[in-house]
Parts: sequence; structure tokens; C-alpha cells
Amino acid sequence: MNRLRFGGVMEPVQRVAIIGAGNMGSGIAQKSAQEGFDVQMVDREQPWVDRGQGIIAGFLDEAVERRIFSEDEVAAIKGRVKGVVGTENTAPQTDLVIEAVFEDFDVKTAVFSALDDVCEPHTILASNTSSLSVNALAEATGRPDRFVGLHFFYHPAKNRLVEVIPAETTSDETVERTAQYCKTLGKGAT
Repeated sequence: MNRLRFGGVMEPVQRVAIIGAGNMGSGIAQKSAQEGFDVQMVDREQPWVDRGQGIIAGFLDEAVERRIFSEDEVAAIKGRVKGVVGTENTAPQTDLVIEAVFEDFDVKTAVFSALDDVCEPHTILASNTSSLSVNALAEATGRPDRFVGLHFFYHPAKNRLVEVIPAETTSDETVERTAQYCKTLGKGAT
């Protein structure tokens, strides 16, 4: 447990879901699993989930060849990434859900609407958007105080930089919990 800057105790993020199993989503899932998080990698169809798992396997197999990770470490990392088909099947008790779908406001808000219906009230929703208004996305959710922009740079498993972008409505606790997650990933949050 960590102390909040403004008093009280902050529950650390433990359970993470990534919506989108493309290059960015699979990279965020990989890095989260490498740092010990239990991760759900979610996409609309099984072939896309499988493709994301394949991307992760390719990077990790290369890491074994380069002696960055042992085969046992890679097996453990892969074991922490659970493929899930359908945003509606995201585990309700997830602490942080990071959306990493393509840059389309309507697509992103549809994802967040489904997550609002599924996730428990404590769940933080984050968008990996690089160009859309974080304020507009936050207002489109049922939890604007628990919404944050979380812009990873390519490749998220290797690049140490991430932007934490609060909306005008984002609570201090949401920013602090998200920043702590980034710190655990070894990321320098800006």
C-alpha cells in the first residue's frame, strides 16, 4: 500500500486489461506481464487475440535468443497474459483498463461504454490516444473522475516514456494510481 499525496491509503494497481491486441496493445500487455501484472489482452475476435499473442511470443523469443530473459522467465510472462474475446468479457474487478484501439472517437467511446457496463466502480479507464481530446473521452464515460490519457510510445515494451494526461475531471487518486503503475513498469511518466 502506498500513501496518497493528499492523505489516505492508495491501493496499487494489480489487475490490468488492455483493449486492442495490435502492436501497441500487445506491447503494453507484454510490458505489464514482464513486470508481474496479471493481464487480460482483449480484442473483438479470436484471430486478433491470437495475433497479439504471436507478437508477444516473437518479442519474447528474441529476448531469449539475446539472453535478456530465460526460457522459464518467458514462460512465466506468457502465462500472465490471458487472451479475451470481447470487451464485454473484461473481468469486472480489473483495476486499470487501457484502451489501445485505432484513433476513432466513436470506436473509443463505444469501448468505454461497454467497459462502464462491465467494470466495477473502482476501475480506472485509460486511453492510449495520441490525438483525441482526453476531456471529451472522459465526459463520454460514466466515470470521468476515473479516466486518464495514458499515451505509450512505440514500442511500449522497450520505450521508457509514457505520457499521463489527466482530463479536467480526473481525480488526484486516479493520476497517482496510474503514475504508480507506470513507475512499476519502469516508465518515466511525463
